[in-house]
Amino acid sequence: MQNFGQDLPAQLLATSAGLGWQTVEARQYADPAVADEFSTGSDRLLLVLVTGGRYRIESRSGRSWRRAGYRPGSLGVTAPGNVSVLRWRSSHPDPMESLHLHLDPAPAGGVVFPDALTLHDPFVLSGARALGAALRSGAPGLYADSVAQALVTHLAYGVVRPRRAAPKAVVPLSESEVRRVEEHMRARIADDVTVDELARAANVSKYHFIRAFAAATGLTPYRYLRRLRMRAAAETLRTTAYGVARVAAMSGYRSTGQFAAAFRTEMGVSPVEFRNSR
Repeated sequence: MQNFGQDLPAQLLATSAGLGWQTVEARQYADPAVADEFSTGSDRLLLVLVTGGRYRIESRSGRSWRRAGYRPGSLGVTAPGNVSVLRWRSSHPDPMESLHLHLDPAPAGGVVFPDALTLHDPFVLSGARALGAALRSGAPGLYADSVAQALVTHLAYGVVRPRRAAPKAVVPLSESEVRRVEEHMRARIADDVTVDELARAANVSKYHFIRAFAAATGLTPYRYLRRLRMRAAAETLRTTAYGVARVAAMSGYRSTGQFAAAFRTEMGVSPVEFRNSR
């Protein structure tokens, strides 16, 4: 999955990487009983379903903390581009586990997604559980991607949420800041890239970085990085005889299927079709 890494204090138990899912990556985690304050952010829509244990979780916005009790079936959602500051403590001896669904928000266009520490929605709960079962059974991409797209559409248009005041204007990154970020992306084009390191390259706060970058370039960092990677991949396909799997790895993708989907999104054709058209 090519979204920016999360510094989660948890043990990865299972992932859908390698199953051919293209619009969602599912990750099952064993969570620690206590997690001190940490931050996490992504350019994807993150849906978290608690599957085991009970705990008190807190999320900080500015200087104030929001609190919620989590138990199996609890849901939380983080909108693309948002950074969450979290901490929690177990309130029950049962092992704590959670399912993280990283959903591609692109099908919904520029819609503003909900961002909530707790979400009560039967449709979302049913869809998240379906993807959890799909992860356990190794279901094909056709099924998982269909469920994921239904979830994205529902979260974009079907979730009722209170009106909020208009957000404050974001100051775009300067040309030199964007240039430093792009240089860092090019240097790490085959690696996982985190929000933290890109924000450090621009010398700005990670809480400000994603929106400021998008304001300057018209693209989120994820999409900008994807474009750089696909253009570099196209050049490699054009000038070498490397197989698609090797080009995918050189472009930072562990899954050939996800690489092919990203390549088609940017270039309009599959990697094989691109190479055959030379």
